[in-house]
Amino acid sequence: MNSVRVKNNDNPCNIIASIPHSSSNITLEMKENMKKGVILANNDWFLKDLYDFLSELNINSISANYSRYVIDVNRDIKNKHVHDEYTKSLIYYNTTFNREIYSKALDENIIEDRIEKIYKPYHLSLYRQINKILKIKGNVYLLDLHSFFEQSKADIILGTREGKTCSRDFLNIVYDSFSDSGFNVKIDEKGLRGGYITSHYSSLNDVQTMQIEIRYTTYIENRYFGEEEVKDIDYRLFNDAKVRLNKALLEIKRKL
Repeated sequence: MNSVRVKNNDNPCNIIASIPHSSSNITLEMKENMKKGVILANNDWFLKDLYDFLSELNINSISANYSRYVIDVNRDIKNKHVHDEYTKSLIYYNTTFNREIYSKALDENIIEDRIEKIYKPYHLSLYRQINKILKIKGNVYLLDLHSFFEQSKADIILGTREGKTCSRDFLNIVYDSFSDSGFNVKIDEKGLRGGYITSHYSSLNDVQTMQIEIRYTTYIENRYFGEEEVKDIDYRLFNDAKVRLNKALLEIKRKL
């Protein structure tokens, strides 16, 4: 399996979508090193399916084919030896519920192998997409797509690192488009202000970035989500959310 999936369009617009956490796949090496019974909770469940209309809008997308628990491509590579806090760690040693994943520390060669085969290809693909669109369009709007449950009751949270990663005009366009599509939208709430991808790629010339988080209850099921690997969805809710997301992104594209 390739570590990254890239969807290109012959006539792309200047929006690029990044989906770094949607996959739940783990490597054989990780499976062999894990403790028994570990629950890998809090992936961005089903996002590839939720946003499968992006290519119809001529939006190029990059998505990871391995779980954030193998290696988190939305983390700074400098943090490859940070083990005590999953919100910073490149390689998680604990789940998002603070359960130990491994019975012993991973060998350095395992960490480097994950970096070479999964982390670097994701960012190389993202850089290539950005440079491609910059040459065609002259500017890029990068949307980093995620989902959440605990941090807010809002449907959508837009992360801009407190306004550092995009212009106010771009933020207003995105905010209004989601609001007009029936979503309750908040900006930079709690721990959802934008991660490494949002922060790092906004430093490139003519690139504006934003993290877009959708709450589980808005597209999976309207219920409490705990320490679990999510298997089932409410298809009526899911399809309704997809229609409204399509409408919002179409409006964003039209206004940019």
